[in-house]
Amino acid sequence: MADSFRAYFVLTLLVTSIVVTTALTLLTTTTATTTDVYGQMATLQNIKATYAVSIVPGAAQKTSLLHYYPPAITVPVGTTVAWVNNDPEQPHTVTSGLPGASNSGAIFNSGIMPAAANSFFQYTFNRAGDFVYHCEIHPYRIAIVSVSAATEKGNNFEVASGVGPTWNLTKDFRTLLDFAPVTVPLDGSTPLTYNVTIFKNNTANKVFSKTFTVNGDKLPLELIAGGYANQTRAYGPDFSSTGAYHLEGAFFKGNANYIIKAEITAINGKPPLNKITDNFSLHTIA
Repeated sequence: MADSFRAYFVLTLLVTSIVVTTALTLLTTTTATTTDVYGQMATLQNIKATYAVSIVPGAAQKTSLLHYYPPAITVPVGTTVAWVNNDPEQPHTVTSGLPGASNSGAIFNSGIMPAAANSFFQYTFNRAGDFVYHCEIHPYRIAIVSVSAATEKGNNFEVASGVGPTWNLTKDFRTLLDFAPVTVPLDGSTPLTYNVTIFKNNTANKVFSKTFTVNGDKLPLELIAGGYANQTRAYGPDFSSTGAYHLEGAFFKGNANYIIKAEITAINGKPPLNKITDNFSLHTIA
């Protein structure tokens, strides 16, 4: 059921791609707050969550293209997702299961989320599986969180992934990676500067490189296939200075092999005494 539900989202997003592109074009010409509704929510207070899902303006309307955004995500075990009500003057819920099902709300249930600024509900996914959820007030609104226990350990990092070493681009548009250093203590406060470099098919073809600074924690980085307007961009974190970063990669296409190089280039602003780096492999199929 979960696979067919996810396939439904893929088909829906493909059919409505022109509408989505138009909407995103409008968003890029408006305020940062409006843009944040569709991903980065940097104006929100810091909360102890990894990933932000937005309940978008107009979500209560049946004609709205979106309700929960993103509607389908893949994350590693241990990810805390925060749903933020960005729909003015409209209460909503985040309720596990399908509308009307006997087990509706058995795993998580936000209750009524008030139509107030920064109203949010969060839940930590501590086991693998596919978790469908809906809004009890607007039961025609359904979304899914797919959770994977896949990990890969190097000499200096352990990487957890929402899809594992093979990313099926036809089934999943996005996957969250968690880069956790195993040789550096995570105290929640000391600034750690990560550099992530991605090569496609061979190390001579570098397609992305960027540094990210995190306060004494692992680096959550979501990979998104396609890229807006066929361009690559990175943004985040989801909250004021915490939460996931996101990479929309126009280069994530077709059947390909990627090398993802993770490195800590600074600890509290200073280079580490010994090099802290690992390479990880990712294969895409379409």
